[in-house]
This record gives sequence, C-alpha cells and structure tokens, in this order.
Amino acid sequence: MKNALISQIFNVLLALMLFRGLTAPQSVAVNFVAAWALFECLVCIVISLAGVAAYDHWLRNRHKSGSLNDRDMKIFRAVFCREPSALSTFWSLMIFAGTFACLAGAGWIFTALLYVMCVQIFRAVRTSYRQRIEEAGLCPDLL
Repeated sequence: MKNALISQIFNVLLALMLFRGLTAPQSVAVNFVAAWALFECLVCIVISLAGVAAYDHWLRNRHKSGSLNDRDMKIFRAVFCREPSALSTFWSLMIFAGTFACLAGAGWIFTALLYVMCVQIFRAVRTSYRQRIEEAGLCPDLL
C-alpha cells in the first residue's frame, strides 16, 4: 500500500511538472523533466539488458535437470511477461508524449530524441522477446 501511494504521488508530481514545463518552457520544471527523461533512458537501457540476460540464462539452463531459481527469473517476468492494463498503457503514452513535447518545446532537442530512442528500443526489445516466448509456446509460469 505504501509503495502504491508513493508511486501515485510521483506520477502526480511528474504530471504537474510536465504541465508546468509545457505552459512555461523557460521554467525550472523543464530541468526536472529533462533529468527525469535522462533517468528513464538509463532505466530503459538497464532493464532491457537485464531482461535479455535473464532470457538467455533461462535458454541455457532450461534443459538441465534442476529447476531455475525463481529469483533469477523475477526480472524477466516483471519486464517481459507482465501485460499492462489499458489505463497504464494510456498513462504511459501520455507521459511519453508530454515529456517529448515539453523537452522539444523548451529546446532540449537532443535529450528529447535520446528519450524517444531509448523508450522505443525498450519497447522493441520487450515485444521481440515476448513474441519469442509466445512462438515457443512457453507459459510464463514455466519461467
């Protein structure tokens, strides 16, 4: 409950900063949005690499007699197997578009393009690995 509340507070704070950055492109809120975008770029890269490493680890060890450690595959399940809700997808799309618009409107073009590239690469990696799982006929419970 506490983590959900903190997450919601952070989402509201980010939305307010995006709104402020869109209405006043020369405000300090744009710096917050730029820092958020760079942090999210780092998170997207790290999560993509961790998920790919967990998938490759699972592929190498799935035919061994022992079962895989649940802790090892928790990253993979969290990144690739979880299907987001429609509301979550809508909210993330709004934050994505707002962040890009805020950064581009304030003149942070390089940061805006880097943000778009990192998020799109993460989505492409996630879609690709989810498709590999579905084509193999694997249930996420086996992971």
